Amino acid sequence: MVDTPKIQQLRSYLNLKAKITASDGRIFIGTFMCIDKYKNIILSQTEEFRSSEKRFVGLVMIPGKHLIKAEIEDLDLSPQYT
Repeated sequence: MVDTPKIQQLRSYLNLKAKITASDGRIFIGTFMCIDKYKNIILSQTEEFRSSEKRFVGLVMIPGKHLIKAEIEDLDLSPQYT
């Protein structure tokens, strides 16, 4: 597989904190581990936020069809962005 600039950019986000918003309004914050060609995202050490509730869910896969927004929160801590 060829490493395009977009793939290299995604690879640079591995092991950084990610915030994912799902179509049902839930927000997941965890460590970005993986994404596939269908935009399914895997986070580890994840917390789920729904309304005013917060719970630890651990390893989670968010299906790409439910993905509304994905943000990387640790860019200022990554050596590439300092």
